[in-house]
Amino acid sequence: MPLVARLIAAVLAAISAALHAVMLNHAGNVASAVLIAGMAVVCLYCARELWLSGTTRAWTLVAVMNLAMVAVHLPVSGAHHVTHESVEAVVPQSIVMTLAMGLSMVEVLIAVAVLWLRSRGNARAVGRPE
Repeated sequence: MPLVARLIAAVLAAISAALHAVMLNHAGNVASAVLIAGMAVVCLYCARELWLSGTTRAWTLVAVMNLAMVAVHLPVSGAHHVTHESVEAVVPQSIVMTLAMGLSMVEVLIAVAVLWLRSRGNARAVGRPE
């Protein structure tokens, strides 16, 4: 299971990088574009690390980065309020963002499951009760 999970998570991280690349077209300013491009690079780094070795460090990085993404975007995931000439309208979340959020949640679940299984193995190896 860990090998399969590792390869699946690596592919999901690469897809996350592609979604960030798509989001570059919607960056409102240079700072946003740099941040989005940086996130794409981090996703590719995680994908590479998982594909090659799947170390505990790589799984932890995947879990933390995806939890951060969910934490930042979840509060505004339903809709964004836009004010234009004193008329408030609700703009639905983009399809790309919805896919990215769902993908992040799946990646978190896989990473946490792998880390939990590894920690159980470590507990048994040192003779601690579970």
